[in-house]
Order: sequence, then C-alpha cells, then structure tokens
Amino acid sequence: MLKRVACLSLIVFLSVPVSSFAYEATITKLNPPSPIKFELHDKTILDLSILGSPIATKEQCMTYLLTRNPLPYLSVSPQELIDLFYEEGLREGIRPDVAFAQSLHETGFFKYGGDVLPSQNNYAGLGAVGHGAKGIWFPDARTGIRAQIQHLKAYASTTPPCTPIVDPRYDLVKRSTSFGNLKTWESLNGKWAVPGKTYGQMILTIHQRIAATNP
Repeated sequence: MLKRVACLSLIVFLSVPVSSFAYEATITKLNPPSPIKFELHDKTILDLSILGSPIATKEQCMTYLLTRNPLPYLSVSPQELIDLFYEEGLREGIRPDVAFAQSLHETGFFKYGGDVLPSQNNYAGLGAVGHGAKGIWFPDARTGIRAQIQHLKAYASTTPPCTPIVDPRYDLVKRSTSFGNLKTWESLNGKWAVPGKTYGQMILTIHQRIAATNP
C-alpha cells in the first residue's frame, strides 16, 4: 500500500550547497531594514566511481531527504528505503549513498510528477524512455532498488550480480559496448538518460549536498 510518510519532528540544519546559491540576511540596525545578499560560487563537482564505499551516512541521507520533502511518496518508510539502498548497494559493491542521490534526482525527491508513478517502486526511471512511457513496475521497494543497483553494476562491472537478476534491462546493457565500461557517475551521461548531458553531475551535486548535511 502506498503511503505518504510524515516527519514527526522538525530538523533544522545548516548545509553548504555545491552549486551557486543566494540567501538573504537583514541588518536590523538599518531603518528601514535592508536585505543583503551573500553568494557562494563553488561549482566544483568531484566525479566518483560507481563502485566503492559510501561517503555519506544513512543519517545524512535521511536528514537531507526530509528537509527537502517531509512527506515523500513511498511504499515503505524513509528509513526502510535508505536501509535497503545500503543493504543492496553494499552487497554489490555500488556506492549506496550516490545511488540514493540518483533516486532523489529521478523522482524529484519522491514528489514524482513525471511519467513514473510512486506505486511503481521504480526509483531510477528504468524503462521510462519518454513520450509517456511509465517504465517498469516492481512489486516492492526492495525489488525496485535491487534492479537499480544491478543496472548500475552492469554499466560499471562485468561481474554478475550476487542475487538473481530482477532488472529487466540488464541484458540490454550486457549486449552493448557500455557493459562494464562506465566506471564513474559522469560516464552515465547520455547512457542512463538521453540526452542527459549533465546527468551524472546532477546526481553528484545532490550527493555532495547530502554529504555536507548535519544529521
């Protein structure tokens, strides 16, 4: 059953975004108060390997998600979803925190609004090729996450998954020249998403913001 999960407590934290942003501060001594804008310009994005260990913690993933969307459309609780990403990702050697960042990008922080529906348990747009195609339906959150992790592994490694393949598009990658040859997130540009010229950078930007979060 699809449920909208509410956050029971308000989490306030300070994080440093990767991309340019501006925020306003008011100097109360001035009459009338004058807004002053401070800007941070740091567009450096560190590309990461798809295979590897997590950099961000589960707690950072949780805090960042609920700050951006306190009521995510999910079939499981946010904590269970993140636990599944770490369990499935670590089993296959895929960075679970970056895979989670990918799902945030693909689903609009689990607000959806595109072709894919929340009830599909499809957190990576698998099979959603545009023109209204909704993509693949998975029976539960674990299967959807497992398929996403297996699809990532197909691009990054020729080693078969440790569990039975549930990704219907795994063999499509296996038959392509990309099989095992895309080692970093930026190398997914134009492959996972088309045209997707900055696909990897957008995922990495979200991930860096997660890693900068105070849990």
